Amino acid sequence: MATIYIVEDDVNIREIERYALKNSGYEVEEFESGESLFKRLERAVPSLLLLDIMLPGTDGIDLCVQLRRTLYCPIIFISCLDDEETIVRALRMGGDDYLTKPFRCAVLLAHIEAALRRMQLGSSRILNDIR
Repeated sequence: MATIYIVEDDVNIREIERYALKNSGYEVEEFESGESLFKRLERAVPSLLLLDIMLPGTDGIDLCVQLRRTLYCPIIFISCLDDEETIVRALRMGGDDYLTKPFRCAVLLAHIEAALRRMQLGSSRILNDIR
């Protein structure tokens, strides 16, 4: 099963996300900041990353730019920021998708499933090209 990393400083939002994901069969790891995430990435890479923008220290968009240098997995931003400029910037800087808070868990799960499906299709195409 896919492993999803949640980077979110709000404990209540993290709980909601964790509950929805675990009940759908996903493995979940949680992080409050980019610093704690980077420590974990030294040992394991997720199938998908849920990333808040307003984090302590480095914001989520800058964190995404850093991650994209070496990390190849879908990144879905989840933020209370819903202005067009922020959403466009987040997607252009490496995000694969963007959801605004508050969100419905069923919608979050659908976005995750779609991102993982695209990732799987891309992997199978690469393997076919190699053969």
